[in-house]
Amino acid sequence: MTVTNQEYRKYYIPTEKKSYNGMDALLHLGVGKVYKQTVVLKHLYKVAKKIYEDAKKNIYLSDKDLNDLIINYRRLFMLGKIKDDDVYDAIACICEVCFREFGYKPYYVQIMGVLGQYYNFAIQMLPGEGKTITATISGIIAAWKGKPCHIVTSNDYLASRDAKIMSSLYERCLLSVGSITGSMQESDRRENYKKSVVYSTSKELLADFLRDQLVDDEVNSFDNALFDKLSNNGNSTKQRVMRGLYTAIVDEADSVLSDEALTPLVISAQGDNEILMEAICSVYEFLDMFQKDTHYKVLVKFKEVKLTSEGDILLDKLDKKFPVIWRTHERKVFLLIQSLLAKEIYLNGKDYIVDSEGKIVLVDEKTGRLMPGKSWGAGLQQAVEAKEKLELTSPTQTNIKMSFQRFFRFYTNLSGMSGTLQNIENELWSIYELPVIYIPKRIKNTYDLKPISISGTLNNKLESLVQEIIDVNKLRRPILVGTTSINESERLAVILEDKGIKCTVLNAKHHNEEDEIISIAGQEGSITISTNIAGRGTDIKIDDEIEKLGGLHVIATQLAESKRVDLQLYGRTSRQGQVGSVKVFLSLEDELMEKNYNNNFLNFLKKRIHTRLMKYCAILLYKYAQIKQEKKSSKIRLEMLQKDFDFAKRISFVK
Repeated sequence: MTVTNQEYRKYYIPTEKKSYNGMDALLHLGVGKVYKQTVVLKHLYKVAKKIYEDAKKNIYLSDKDLNDLIINYRRLFMLGKIKDDDVYDAIACICEVCFREFGYKPYYVQIMGVLGQYYNFAIQMLPGEGKTITATISGIIAAWKGKPCHIVTSNDYLASRDAKIMSSLYERCLLSVGSITGSMQESDRRENYKKSVVYSTSKELLADFLRDQLVDDEVNSFDNALFDKLSNNGNSTKQRVMRGLYTAIVDEADSVLSDEALTPLVISAQGDNEILMEAICSVYEFLDMFQKDTHYKVLVKFKEVKLTSEGDILLDKLDKKFPVIWRTHERKVFLLIQSLLAKEIYLNGKDYIVDSEGKIVLVDEKTGRLMPGKSWGAGLQQAVEAKEKLELTSPTQTNIKMSFQRFFRFYTNLSGMSGTLQNIENELWSIYELPVIYIPKRIKNTYDLKPISISGTLNNKLESLVQEIIDVNKLRRPILVGTTSINESERLAVILEDKGIKCTVLNAKHHNEEDEIISIAGQEGSITISTNIAGRGTDIKIDDEIEKLGGLHVIATQLAESKRVDLQLYGRTSRQGQVGSVKVFLSLEDELMEKNYNNNFLNFLKKRIHTRLMKYCAILLYKYAQIKQEKKSSKIRLEMLQKDFDFAKRISFVK
């Protein structure tokens, strides 16, 4: 049946938080610094220690008594009659349930994390400190209120893994748990969203939220709702899948709420635009006539291509090569630019792959994972398909879109956690009103960070890197090499195999084997070459014998645009206080250097890179480029949020 107004109101979506600029933004930032002081770290430590000690006493409770306490605390949360002392006692009970289900109790630092998230803070906990169980206990406390609780993970693999691992703890606490992954059908999504706690990625949550908004538009239109009902034997096919937005606990908050926040998620439908498809194909008949640097310039830094005056002249001479409707200068330039972007900027093995069915599958540049079902717009998808000589798909038409940073501002209760929140505290408060608190280390990081190696060219860097792998492999230590693209990972694997060295590749092409590859990555003599897939959330286990050899050795082939991404890779070793080491290899031809410095300056450095002083200066310039990129990205996110907010205000009368 059609959703009535009364039923619709059950799905409450709060009003978006206000956005500030100018002096208001500075005052708001000051408010955030004051608010942060309301939860003093010393107080959290004191309370967490008390809960930790109280949890030890619960060992004497019978299963029946413990279950009765769980029932009582859940009832108090549901009724909203909970006091701070009740919260503390409830956490102590959950700790005991955790011990009886898994054989271990959360440490005081994990309890501090739970308290921080209960007060809607973003908490920094270093890799290996146990964020999974921290999020689980926070999810239990939130779900006991009877409202939807979403735990946001960085990929589908972690969403399904964590929901499965923690299911017995949730069930013992009288809650249900589910997960949403990209391959799920609508009916399965709806059933999983009915669970008390739902694990999913930000992409899946936002996509379902936007699809629900489209459903709402249909439901609120009397004509559409009546037609739908009459054409389906009195039953409406228009139903929401989500129960609303109330609590979100965001794992890897720096990635989700900062690094990926600007990216808009678009819900689109395939349209019928044969004319565009014909025009794209026509461009490839003469595209090779346009020469790089003569007819067009490639701006890798901005992912742009610009025609030169010679390029404009040549394009006008080819007027009759275009379909009649595309012969205006602006339209010809548009088609040519899209085709040149496909040729020069969007590369196979880096930005996308061609699957076994001859379809383009995009690669997430942040995580290195495939994004099936996603496509580029404005004719770029068709341009890439034409470049690869594939069958062209119909262009898509945008139905609705939203950025991730706007989406998470709709949650009533938002908290997060990550091992790398440094340098984004102001941004998290300005955008989400989310203060940051730093949980102290339980175990000190023990990995040995080796001196950085920098070379003048990519080939020289590769030679040094391969020699490092050979030397460490002789010690039988496991090695994890972090690369930036599918192509780079496969190129390195070929070089090693040519030298008779066995290795395993983990990238978007082998994501189905992730469990198996990670399970052997810590074994003696293993060499794993990975893209960003083996970054956040990946736990490579080593035994005592491997630790005696020196532990896991991590090699980074570049610095990322954000230092936080580098730290996540380094954090794959020396977990739980184990030994390990990290070595970084750089070159003046790396993407970060080419984006921030001109070729003449880089050539000047290359000629002098053999001196110790110039190597030191080059490393400083590399790190400065990273800082510069971080600041630029942060500024763009704040500016885009203000533009989104202002635009939403201007068109609000339409609704």
